[in-house]
Amino acid sequence: MSADIQKTVTEEILQHKLFSLQLDESVDVAGIPQLMVFARYISGKDIKEEFLFCDQLHTTTRGEDIFRVVDTHLKELKLEWENCIGCCTDGARSMTGCKSGFVAHVRKVVPNVKVTHCIIHREALASKALQQDLGEVLDVVVRVVNLIKKRPLQSRLFRELCKEMGAEHEHLLFHCEVRWLSKGKVLQRVWELREQVMAYLKNENANLVKHFEDKRWLARFAYLVDIFNKLNMLNTSLQGKENSILDLEDGIQGFQARLGLWHSQLVAGELAMFPVLTE
Repeated sequence: MSADIQKTVTEEILQHKLFSLQLDESVDVAGIPQLMVFARYISGKDIKEEFLFCDQLHTTTRGEDIFRVVDTHLKELKLEWENCIGCCTDGARSMTGCKSGFVAHVRKVVPNVKVTHCIIHREALASKALQQDLGEVLDVVVRVVNLIKKRPLQSRLFRELCKEMGAEHEHLLFHCEVRWLSKGKVLQRVWELREQVMAYLKNENANLVKHFEDKRWLARFAYLVDIFNKLNMLNTSLQGKENSILDLEDGIQGFQARLGLWHSQLVAGELAMFPVLTE
């Protein structure tokens, strides 16, 4: 099925020749670098965006290695670099480096190629920045999760505690920097299990319990849960097929406008837009 889809996509690209590439290199759960490449091209009266190929980077993830893998696949598919009019990547140095990045190698064979930095990735990078007091709250939450989940015995004891207290969930979630929605989900789960977490930390005499007894710290925690839930909703809405750059820009500008509105409401003492903070 995969080969048939790839053949169909390639034939459609060859009919109209011009195409652009969208690339993402990431590490899977086994720690192996994976490269995914999508193609954007004209088919009839439509602009299509389809999966082209995926391959493992068996050695290093330098720009030269990524270019070699892409070049090999394009030759196998009989797609010419001279017909590539655009490349969209994330902001990793191996992709965008001006001397040795993937883009630099592409420009050696296609000098006029249009290079763009994925707007969703830029938004995700911007949302990573936290002021110091909020960053400290996130650090404490991650430390609590690591304390409970780093050893199987502790995880089992916490699960039994959740069962005894009738909690909706029985497990905490690990925070992963690679996955964009990770922070919001981790914060939400710890907030929902905060009573169980407090009970566990008290039983273990962990110094971290003092934070869960501090109302100001809990208020910052609640705010982080709310704002990252909203960021996750934005990130999810930006993803998916057939979204144009105009749709993505509208989504981000709309979110920025809401931030201004929420700020003015907070100054006026109105918290309705942040339900967890209100609680």
